[in-house]
Amino acid sequence: MLKLRYPLLPNILFYAAVGNYVYLVGSMTLNLWFGDGVNIFASYTAVTEPAAFVVDANKVYWSKTGFLFLTMLLFALNFDYRAALGLAMSFWSVSLILMFGPTQTLVGATVLAVALFALQVYRKEVWTRAT
Repeated sequence: MLKLRYPLLPNILFYAAVGNYVYLVGSMTLNLWFGDGVNIFASYTAVTEPAAFVVDANKVYWSKTGFLFLTMLLFALNFDYRAALGLAMSFWSVSLILMFGPTQTLVGATVLAVALFALQVYRKEVWTRAT
């Protein structure tokens, strides 16, 4: 039977981050496979020239790859997963804001990510013991 790793209410920010990604990936997947298609890069850039568009798409890909790698690296360095997610999500959202400017989604993700990491710092649960 499925069981949550952390108690729900004290970890609502973590589960909000998970829920946010469920929504984003789920809606993108539905539009990609069952809708009219989706161009995730178009939400970041307004360029129309193919060469410039590829450069901007690579920036978005770099940011997402950095998010994944940073999450894995911090977890491997014994960061609590919630703290690792908060830091990596901050990197992702702030890097995209710096490259493309603020959007409601990116600002919301930044606030959520910083709050999640700050909560782990407040709880003194940034580091975890290896089992």
